[in-house]
Amino acid sequence: MVDATFHGTGAATAARVPAVSVEVIAGVAAARAAIDAITPDMIHTGYQHPAMLSAWVGTAGCEPMFLTFSTDGHGPVLLPLELCGNGVAGYCGGRHANGNFPVGRRADIEALARAGEPAIRAALRAADCPAGSIILERQHAVWNGIANPFVFGTSVESPNIALSFAIDSDFDTLLTERGGKNKRKKIRSYRRKLDAIGTVAFHHPVPVADVPAALDRFFAQKAERFRAAGISDVFGDARTQAFFRVLFTEHGPQHELHALTLDDEIIAIAGTTTLDGRMTVEFGTFDVQHAPARPGEQLFFSMIAHACETGATIFDFGIGDERYKRAWCDIETTHYDTTIGLTLPGKVRAAAQTGRSQLVRALKSNERAWALAKRVRKTLAGR
Repeated sequence: MVDATFHGTGAATAARVPAVSVEVIAGVAAARAAIDAITPDMIHTGYQHPAMLSAWVGTAGCEPMFLTFSTDGHGPVLLPLELCGNGVAGYCGGRHANGNFPVGRRADIEALARAGEPAIRAALRAADCPAGSIILERQHAVWNGIANPFVFGTSVESPNIALSFAIDSDFDTLLTERGGKNKRKKIRSYRRKLDAIGTVAFHHPVPVADVPAALDRFFAQKAERFRAAGISDVFGDARTQAFFRVLFTEHGPQHELHALTLDDEIIAIAGTTTLDGRMTVEFGTFDVQHAPARPGEQLFFSMIAHACETGATIFDFGIGDERYKRAWCDIETTHYDTTIGLTLPGKVRAAAQTGRSQLVRALKSNERAWALAKRVRKTLAGR
């Protein structure tokens, strides 16, 4: 563990900038102790929830490198990071953590936000972190009404937005407000295609005993979809798969699988995290053999009905802009990426990452350019 404190430079600065201290917590055992110290009164998203962190640390990802930040008169704010072989530290969960925010009590996070970017950056440099750069991706600017201390004036918008909608009525009313007549007509048409083949069933949730087999089915289906699209399989690593097995077998009902089966075989599957009434889709896929029947859309239709019945207040499709999401959603959330270079090579890498984020966002905001990029990627994958 390393502890460093920044008090500002000069009397005038010290008078108006609170001291910020940083403690570096390295290693699995120390990280698990920090996770165990998270109390119910602390603010966090589902991705920094103790269940998510404890499942990730020790099963997937890189070496834990947690940071705690404290300001004068206030308790610690935890930034649960991991350090990878390239010297970059980022949020635990990597590509699977979508919508990040530090962990701490409201007053402590607010105090750190008031200290500001210069004090936080200076304290990090003084702490002698083992990372060359810290790259904080997909961050909420505000969570539970609290500003994120790590969304700086120098932060950039993440390449992808997240789409969601509020649930403030029963399912029938919700449908009426969102073109329900057409949605029901489409779903009935798709359902008839499956009914003509076999017995259809929806599972909310998949029983815990069936989760390992269901995840195996998901990993296989997703790998095939990624190969066809020319995208790297972010679920292909054995340690990442182990993380999801722990998460969905040991941490229900907060983390659940949902499935559509045809003659007891999964043809569409999705995983969700529910926290404080917000049901977030973590992943989903379907069997391309049944693509004409839109099994993914059928499953989401049923999941949304289930969310209404079980008291969810927000249905969050997660990161990614897709037409089927737009058909339901009216809330767009922009996340922010922050890069902090701590060494000269780390500063170069941080600048490159910022440039990449801006380029990808510009590309995705141009519908024609993004469609062309996806076609090229798919063509290259087929070679």
